[in-house]
Amino acid sequence: MNIVLFGKTGQVGRALQPVLAPLGQVIAPDRPRHASGQSVVSAESANRHEPWQADFLDPACLYERTLALSPDVIVNAAAYTAVEEAENNQATALLVNAQAPAVLARAAAQCGALLIHYSTDYVFDGSGTRPWNETDIARPVNVYGHSKLAADQAIARSGCRHLIFRTSWVYGRQGRGFLQQMMQLAMRRQCLRVVNDQIGAPTSACLIAEITAAVLNKYRRHPAAIEDGLYHLAASGETSWFGYACHVFARMRANGLDLALDRVVPVSTLEYGSAVRRPLNSRLNTSKLAGTFGLSLPCWQQGVDATVDALCVEARDGRFLL
Repeated sequence: MNIVLFGKTGQVGRALQPVLAPLGQVIAPDRPRHASGQSVVSAESANRHEPWQADFLDPACLYERTLALSPDVIVNAAAYTAVEEAENNQATALLVNAQAPAVLARAAAQCGALLIHYSTDYVFDGSGTRPWNETDIARPVNVYGHSKLAADQAIARSGCRHLIFRTSWVYGRQGRGFLQQMMQLAMRRQCLRVVNDQIGAPTSACLIAEITAAVLNKYRRHPAAIEDGLYHLAASGETSWFGYACHVFARMRANGLDLALDRVVPVSTLEYGSAVRRPLNSRLNTSKLAGTFGLSLPCWQQGVDATVDALCVEARDGRFLL
C-alpha cells in the first residue's frame, strides 16, 4: 500500500509516521518554506521543484505532484493552525485549509485513493452543553473554523473515498502548545489566569495516529467494509482549560518538580480577553467512531499524564527547557 503523508512535521504528522510505516510504503513530502507559511508545514528545502516536495500554497502543483506519487492512501495532517493569525491572513488560511484539501480530494478521486483528513471542533459555534454529533449543523465563529469546514464540505462533494476525523484540543510531545506553555509558566510564575468556561477533551496526537492506523489497517484488509464519511475522534471525558491546566500542574508535582506556581485563577473567556471568538462547547460525541470500528477511546487524563511524564523526563535531561 502506497501511503502519501502530508504535514509530517506537525504534531499529528510526527505521531503518524511510526504507526503508518508497518502498513505500507510511506512517502512524506516536505513543503517549501514561505515567509507566510510558518504555521503550515515546515520544510528542509526551499526548492519547490524538488521531487518530494508539495506546496500547499500552489494547488495546481499540489494536484500534479500528488497524482505523480500514485497513492493508494492520502493522509492530510497539514493545516494552517494559527487561529489568531488566520483572522489577518484569511487568504492563506483558506488556501491551505480549504483549497489544498479540495485539490487532494480531486486527486484521490482521480487515482482511486482513500483520503484521510483531519478536521476540528472549531467548525461549531460552541453553543449548548451537549456533545456535538457529526450530523449537527456547523456554524464556525472564526476564520480558522470557516476554512476547516470548507475543506470538510469540499471533500464530501468530491466523490473520492474519504475519512474525515474531526478532533479537539490536540497536543503532542513536540511543539509549544497549551500543555507545554502551562508547564513552562508553572515553573516561572506564582499566579496564572486560565479560562474556565470553554469545555472539551484534550486529545493527544498519539491517540489520533493510533486510531488512524487501526482504521487504515481495517481498510487495507477489507476496503469495501469501511464506511466513508465524517467521524468525531477525541479522548473521552471533558474538562475546561482551567481543569486541564490544574491536572498538568498536579502531574508535574507528582513527578517531583518544584513549581513556582502557588495560585491558579479561573476566569471567563470574556474576562481573559481574546481577539478571536472561540467555541465554549467543544464536546464531541464519538459514539459513531467507536461503534463503527469497534474502538475504545481512553479518558483524556491518560494521554495527558503520559505526555507530562515524558516531558518531565526530558526536562531533567535538559531536552525540554522549563
